[in-house]
Amino acid sequence: MIELSLKNRKGEIHVNSKEVKDILGLRSDFENVQDISNTINQENIMVYDCQLAEDIFDIQDIEEILEELGEDIDESYFNVLFEDIRAYLKDATDEIEAELQDMYLFDNLRCFFDVYNIDETFTDFKFVFVVCFKDIKISSLTNLAKIVSKRQLIGASKFYS
Repeated sequence: MIELSLKNRKGEIHVNSKEVKDILGLRSDFENVQDISNTINQENIMVYDCQLAEDIFDIQDIEEILEELGEDIDESYFNVLFEDIRAYLKDATDEIEAELQDMYLFDNLRCFFDVYNIDETFTDFKFVFVVCFKDIKISSLTNLAKIVSKRQLIGASKFYS
C-alpha cells in the first residue's frame, strides 16, 4: 500500500492505494484485484493486478451457438473478441476514472489498463490497471501500463500462480 498527499479543489487530501483497491473490488466485473503500487517507482501513480470476472465474456456460449449454426470459429473471430474485451475494459476504465475524479475532486486523475494474459478458453483475462494522480501524457501512461503488464506476464504476478 502507498499513500499520496495531494492538493485538490478543496485543499490537501490523502489517498491510499487500499482505498482505490477497495473501489475496484466493489465492481462485479473485476475479480481478484491486487494492489501492486509499491512495486513501481513512480510518483503519484497506483497500479493494480486485476482479473476480469469469468462470466463477462464466455466463449463457450458463442461456440455452442456457432455449433448449432454449423459454423467453425476461425482465428479472425478471436481478434474481434479481443477487441470487444479491450472496448469493454476501456468503458470500465472511463467509468472508474470519472468516479474517482468526482470522489477525490481531482481533475488530473487518469486511468489506463493493459491486458497481459488471456487463457485459451477466453474466460480468464488478467490486466494491469493504472491510476495516475498527476498531469501525464497518455503515451507515458500507456508505456507504463505495458511495462508493468509485461513484468506481470513473465512471472512477477504471484497472485495468480
